[in-house]
Amino acid sequence: LLFFSAAIFNYYAFQAIYEASPVLLSTLCYAGILYAYRAEADDFAGILAALSLYQWEVGLPFLLLFFWRARRENRNRVFSGFFVLTFILLALAFLTYPDWLLPWLRAVVNNFRADFGYNVRSILIDLFPAQGRILGWILTAGLFILLGYEWNASINGNFRHFYWSACFSLAAAPLLGFRTEVENLVALAIPFALILAVVHDRWRKVGGGLILPLILTFLSVPWLLSLLAPPVLAGKLTFLFLPVFTLIGLYWIRWWAIRPPRILSDMATHNP
Repeated sequence: LLFFSAAIFNYYAFQAIYEASPVLLSTLCYAGILYAYRAEADDFAGILAALSLYQWEVGLPFLLLFFWRARRENRNRVFSGFFVLTFILLALAFLTYPDWLLPWLRAVVNNFRADFGYNVRSILIDLFPAQGRILGWILTAGLFILLGYEWNASINGNFRHFYWSACFSLAAAPLLGFRTEVENLVALAIPFALILAVVHDRWRKVGGGLILPLILTFLSVPWLLSLLAPPVLAGKLTFLFLPVFTLIGLYWIRWWAIRPPRILSDMATHNP
């Protein structure tokens, strides 16, 4: 109940609703992909992946990892579902608006050129004029290296490891250098849910006491930053907070998230 309340009333969900952003549907697609893939509903997972490509900048690393995993496991129905729906949507688009391709390509190019939303390197340059540029490149390069390492480690691992790496990919995406809007961070509710689940399962006796401050931090800090921080910094700090907070949380629970229970005390606190 606490988690769903925080997921609905947090700052980023409010911004997504206020801007009428489709990122809420994309977030549901990402969650559905993980659920369908685990349930071996591969066609449906591929269909959801095709729908979520509408906002590729939100979850591109997540989708690349998903397709790579599906290819390595020879789950070809994922690709059949993806390409069938993509073909149908393209056919409908050409039938209803035959000249859509060139305007769409112009819009893609303009999005790369436009100074909209937030970019982690530009934020660091504003915060640290002297060192911001090099810090931004170091952060981006470091995250790409970490993504490569985690993907390689999880590609042949169990589903728990893949799930953690998928959440890591979602959390890292806003810090990879693509320009994105602050409401797109609502997708990070998925990795935050994993953090809460692992904390609750691993530390059953004190998990509730740990979950409450985590949820309060997730819920209150962005609102406080947006309301109390200087206007020139409020948006930048609000944008940086959730990815950094989520990445720290994911590495905090990494050991327990990617490994099944091995000792009796762990077995006793996990459901079969």
